[in-house]
Amino acid sequence: MKKKLAIIPVALLLIYGGVATAEKAGKCPVSGKAVNPECSIEVNGEKVAFCCGKCLKTYKTKTLQLVDKGAQKCAISGKAAKKACNLIHQSAQLVSFCCKNCAAKYAKQNKFAAAATAAKCPVSGKAVNPKCSINVNGGKVAFCCGKCLKTYSKKLAAKADSGKCPVSGKAANPATQVVHTTAEVKYFCCGNCRAKYAKTNSFAKK
Repeated sequence: MKKKLAIIPVALLLIYGGVATAEKAGKCPVSGKAVNPECSIEVNGEKVAFCCGKCLKTYKTKTLQLVDKGAQKCAISGKAAKKACNLIHQSAQLVSFCCKNCAAKYAKQNKFAAAATAAKCPVSGKAVNPKCSINVNGGKVAFCCGKCLKTYSKKLAAKADSGKCPVSGKAANPATQVVHTTAEVKYFCCGNCRAKYAKTNSFAKK
């Protein structure tokens, strides 16, 4: 049974709720400045705009930790893919460990880095309650209330925890649970394959 993110112990403001708030306010999710609509990327079918190319690059490398293997084969047909026909797919997985050592080892392997908690809720933009938070890629994401945490968690749509430590293979302790997000550029041979992939994964270009 899928475990609720609301009970996850804390510790990086990534995408989803924060992006939604920034987009509505017309502010760059990295600098907080007004965005340049032409300086943007699309993640899971949603447009994310930035104030400049530097912030866009920071978002790709540090926030998304984007993996780009280049235009090799189409993710649907297996045929040669076109560089211009692509999308960014971000997904989330709940992971827990048997001990602190395994948690630390996993964090190092996946380049998790602790970050200062944002002063504003990524969903509402209001002041946060430090006790109302979750751990995403080693960083603490705090919210103003449980409702916003629930909204953010629903948007993440994290896959269920296996209940086993990914490092040792032993039974995991639910109290160590974190959210691990990954993002990768997917390439396609044509627009039809791109659309099929987007539909299968419940997002489409907007």
